[in-house]
Amino acid sequence: MPRTTRRPRSSSPARANEEPSEAPPPRNRRLPGAAPRTKARDDAEAMAVATTPLASVPPPSDDEAGPGLGALWARVRGPLVALAKTAVVLAALAGAVAVGRLTRDYVRTSPAFAIETITIAGQERLEEDAVREAAGLAPGMNVFELGPEDVRARLVRHPWIAEAEVERRLPGTFAIEVREHEAVAVIALGDELYLIGRDGTVFKKVELGDPVDVPLVSGVSRQRFVGDRAYRTSLLLEVVALMHDYRAAGLWRREPIGEMHVQPTDEVTLYVGDDGMEVRLGRGPWLPKLRKLRRVLERLDETESRPEYVVLDNVRRPDRVVVRLREEPDPTPPEPEEPAAATEDAG
Repeated sequence: MPRTTRRPRSSSPARANEEPSEAPPPRNRRLPGAAPRTKARDDAEAMAVATTPLASVPPPSDDEAGPGLGALWARVRGPLVALAKTAVVLAALAGAVAVGRLTRDYVRTSPAFAIETITIAGQERLEEDAVREAAGLAPGMNVFELGPEDVRARLVRHPWIAEAEVERRLPGTFAIEVREHEAVAVIALGDELYLIGRDGTVFKKVELGDPVDVPLVSGVSRQRFVGDRAYRTSLLLEVVALMHDYRAAGLWRREPIGEMHVQPTDEVTLYVGDDGMEVRLGRGPWLPKLRKLRRVLERLDETESRPEYVVLDNVRRPDRVVVRLREEPDPTPPEPEEPAAATEDAG
């Protein structure tokens, strides 16, 4: 049986009557009436693109740039804008740094910021010139040449200055206040003498002009003092504490301490008064023993007696005090007067 081929029916009667539409012109063809491309025109368009800010450039449409280029522009536009902003910030920072350097150079060299006044307070032993020299300041210097912390560090390196406060007041003033060490004793280490401060530190070697009207601490081994830090710290604090208790007992003016001798057993003996009365204290605590010493001396004053030594270090009988009175020299009998020579009259 012969096969027959059927033509497919049209789904819509209207399409059969439609006429074919005109094909769109190719994209690469130049439209009729368009101006021909020239090199000058290309250069002008390139210059316009180069001078247009990135943020104001609209993304190209799909018809102008082709499929996919619009999505690419959307991805790179954000990073490019951020890069441009970063460049602007860096440029601003570079400008600020340059301005800062110019300002710094100006204030460090301008005569308007020269030091005119240096006020000094708190010194007792030191002269103002010595404090000013220790600070490294002088009139005419630039006020920014040394900072307050630099000046303070220079001051506390001076052996007599314990603390310092420094204030800089623009345009040309420095205010300095110092606290000096207060020497409370002199310690003998070998053949050398050193000053002990109220804070229990050895702050300088005794030199010409330093105070020597303070108690002398003797009997200390230099080798042990230098090599044993714990012993050194304990000894210095004991010296300061003993003198504090001596004042508290009311003996400082009555019987000034001349020497404080430290035994190899770390027991202490004082030599006090104008006659060097020996007071064996032993070990601390000091204040109860010193108050007992004062009562003994006051009782002896009633009989006009003076002890040669007083022993207050009786370990077995702490309440017992041994006193040896100073022997009074026998009074020298007056020499007999020679009788007057008899004279005879010549006549």
